[in-house]
Amino acid sequence: MKLFKKFRREVIPAVRAGWKSKAANRLGEIQTRIAVYLNAKTANLSTKAKWVFLVLVCLLFGGLSLYLLVRAFM
Repeated sequence: MKLFKKFRREVIPAVRAGWKSKAANRLGEIQTRIAVYLNAKTANLSTKAKWVFLVLVCLLFGGLSLYLLVRAFM
């Protein structure tokens, strides 16, 4: 009895795979635009201000995660 079988993947033709690469490229472009925008917004902030913002975001999302975790077990 063979426990681990090697599954053969179906080869995807280039025509069907084209939309996936286009979508991935488009997402990459959107991510780049967002990154450029956010870098421009934070360029004038001091290092201390960036750290304070980072701590506040971590506290916000950490608190939200903790709230959802506690609420799930109530």
